[in-house]
Order: sequence, then C-alpha cells, then structure tokens
Amino acid sequence: LDQFYNHYKRHHEGIRQQYEEKASIFTAPPVFIIVCNNTSVSKEVYKFIAGYEFEEKDGTISVVEGHYDLFSNYEPNLKRLRKRPPTLLIDSFALENSDQINDDFKRIFSAEIEEFKKDFIRVHGQGSADQITDAQILREVVNTVGKPGKLGAHIRCVVSVSMLTEGWDANTVTH
Repeated sequence: LDQFYNHYKRHHEGIRQQYEEKASIFTAPPVFIIVCNNTSVSKEVYKFIAGYEFEEKDGTISVVEGHYDLFSNYEPNLKRLRKRPPTLLIDSFALENSDQINDDFKRIFSAEIEEFKKDFIRVHGQGSADQITDAQILREVVNTVGKPGKLGAHIRCVVSVSMLTEGWDANTVTH
C-alpha cells in the first residue's frame, strides 16, 4: 500500500499532467481502488485508510486518523470528520446499512442529491424520486467517482469487495 500510495501522491501532485500537451482524462483527479476478498477485511482496511472513531472507557470519543493523509476522512490534527470525506467503503454491508449516508452527508451534498433526483425522475418518471433509498444514493456516489459536480466528485479512494467483478465505469482510476 505504501508503494502504491506514494506513486498515487506523486500523480496527484501533478507529475503526470506536466507532460501532457492538453487536458485529458489523466488530469482528472486520480482514484485509488482497494479490492478486498470479504466484508470483514474491507471494513478493517477502510478503518486503516480512512480513520475511525471509538469510545474510550470513560465515554469520551477518540479519533484515529487515516494512515494516508490524502485518503484520511479526518482533518489532520483537528480530529474531526472532513465535510467531504475522500475515502468510501462500498460493499454489501455498507449498501445494506448505508451508515455513510447520514443527515450531515445529505445536508452537505444537497445540491448533488437534487441533481441526482432530477436525473432519476427523467429516467423513472414523476414521483419516483420519493422512493430513492440511501443505498441508491451510495451507489450513485460510486457511479460518479471523480466526475465534477456529482455526488462522487470528492472521492479519491474506494475500498470494496469484488467491485471489479460487478462492472464499474470509473475512467479516472489510476491505482
């Protein structure tokens, strides 16, 4: 992971685009995918990459920042969740529980969610947007990774289980 991350970081800092004649797919923000073999492993890898919170014996909440600064969902030294966390866990457990789609997420991404609902209505008809689940919103985040103005535009790292066997169109994946 360290080797891939260091290469990703150099790419992120613009090493590759300085050799491009014009903007292309390579100038889009790169995306890093980690594919795990089961949901237990993916959850632990996600915690390592993105960071996590836990409750101490005295009831206080402590934060462990993610191991890699570009992928940590917590602001360095501030020990608080970033408004637009760069790392996403996507697996069957995450889709079923959708704990990544909370009220704060819906507030921060309200414009992108409204845009998604408008597109959903165009495809599925009037009234269909009322039936959108948190799991569908999470799938839309994954489907729009790296696409400006969309729900997944801020995602830089995706931790998943067997994601690549399901088919996924994210042409900004570099690692």
